[in-house]
Amino acid sequence: MVLVQKQLNDLLAENGLQPIEAEGKTFDPNVHEAIAHEPSDQVPEGTVVRQTRRGYRLKDRLLRPAKVVVSSGPAK
Repeated sequence: MVLVQKQLNDLLAENGLQPIEAEGKTFDPNVHEAIAHEPSDQVPEGTVVRQTRRGYRLKDRLLRPAKVVVSSGPAK
């Protein structure tokens, strides 16, 4: 099963499918869908804290935005 999954992933990558890595990046509404805000002392405001569902691009086209939790800065 692992070999079949690797072959499928390789085939999709060869044809232009790219996963969107969001964790630790600045929130971009063009490729991210914010599902929650979370206060954080370590992560600056507007930065993605967690990715709950991976997003995908096919060449230059967005197939599915990544669902993310965004930092709202330090708790007050």
